[in-house]
Amino acid sequence: MLKNLICNGFRCFNKLNLFPKELAFAGFKNHTTISSCQDVEKYKPIFLNYSTNVSYPKYYVWKMIDIQRHERISGYLFFVMEQLKSKSLKQKRIKDIAERWNSMSDKDRKPYIDLADKNRKKLTQQKMNILSTLNKNDVKNLTYDITKEKFRRFLQIKEIRIKKEKIRQNAPKRPSGAFFLYCETLNRGEANSKEFVRDAADKWKKMSEQDRQKFVDQANELMQQYKRDYSEWESKMVEKGKNNLIRKKSVATIDFET
Repeated sequence: MLKNLICNGFRCFNKLNLFPKELAFAGFKNHTTISSCQDVEKYKPIFLNYSTNVSYPKYYVWKMIDIQRHERISGYLFFVMEQLKSKSLKQKRIKDIAERWNSMSDKDRKPYIDLADKNRKKLTQQKMNILSTLNKNDVKNLTYDITKEKFRRFLQIKEIRIKKEKIRQNAPKRPSGAFFLYCETLNRGEANSKEFVRDAADKWKKMSEQDRQKFVDQANELMQQYKRDYSEWESKMVEKGKNNLIRKKSVATIDFET
């Protein structure tokens, strides 16, 4: 399982070019460089030899990711950010800004390129300051944590995009359960959400099984209808070629009550 996780993770990083940048540090007796590589076997020790007993602060991971991201800011991107902040532009289209950049002379571009170089040197120094406080094993663990955090963010963004695409494709919404169907019959009044749900839960617990059953039956009917609608919707998505929106496990076999 761990081997599959490593291979799948590195396939994603390889395709999206999300490998950690080269981490080089100075000031040690044995100079070491940890660099991104295409061969999983060479990179495996960073995963398999990882220790949770690290001596560096946790924010080092987020700081290093932030540095790596901002190191890639070029002179053109500084120009784009300046143009987007400008109040004189009525329509701030990236295409128009790109055309303006292409029409600029080297002399006009130079301030932005110098700004990018200055920013890159500043961030590189910050990175070296962080790495100079770590030993060889900590750098190895930090590299692992950076890769792990980037992969987590990648999966999070992917999940958000799938949810947004499902909304655009009018995917059926999962119906409410028996308790929330009961809440819909109550008068909320001026109570806030927390108080209303707490009071509703107390009333629900005091209800007899016979009184609850009608809400349970209604919830079961809505769930069965939802499963049928979702299966039909998935068939339409397959016809459209949007297989990334299909659940790995068929919705008809999922037990939602557990």
